[in-house]
Amino acid sequence: MSDFLFAANAFVFFSFTITSSYGQSFNAGILAGINASQVTGDSYSGFNKAGILVGLYSDIDISSKINLQFEINYSQKGSRKNPNTAEGDTEFFLLRLDYIDIPVMARVRHNKFTFEGGVYYGQLVNNYIEDENGPTEIPAEFNKFNEYDFGGLIGINFNVTENIIMNWRYSNSIIPTRRHDSNAVFWFNRGTYNNYMSFSLRYEFIGGN
Repeated sequence: MSDFLFAANAFVFFSFTITSSYGQSFNAGILAGINASQVTGDSYSGFNKAGILVGLYSDIDISSKINLQFEINYSQKGSRKNPNTAEGDTEFFLLRLDYIDIPVMARVRHNKFTFEGGVYYGQLVNNYIEDENGPTEIPAEFNKFNEYDFGGLIGINFNVTENIIMNWRYSNSIIPTRRHDSNAVFWFNRGTYNNYMSFSLRYEFIGGN
């Protein structure tokens, strides 16, 4: 979290500096929500892993309908499999991957809706694995998690009020979170990939649509 707090302080300083230059064409706010995530390629399908999403955002209007948005987020991703004891299944698995994410996107407004698309860069700050036997680690001879994540995203925003915004977003890694332990490559499948949906509320404290 210390990395995120440092980035957040830098963001606030940057926001107020830019505000003095761009005036009403510049907007900024805070966001909080959840990720529903899975890791493609790990055999545990389903958006079963809930994670925290908090951050700051800013955008600059290019025209009355189009703007560019930049965010700094603390984002928990990963995967989860719960046991089904009623059917004799006792297997449990939890993978938590914590990132500092920087999404950059272009956005188009239409009435109270704003449609967005772009890319994100993520820096891995922590990983945690647990199974039915307790916390565990990837064996030393196997591939480790990449320290960074890069992917694409699409989303929809809805203005509840002038300053309160609901956001839904779908994101998917372009590069693997880690390579298969066998190092096998199957066309575009080069390992496991972050795949997640985000739901957040945003409050715009500078500007407002």
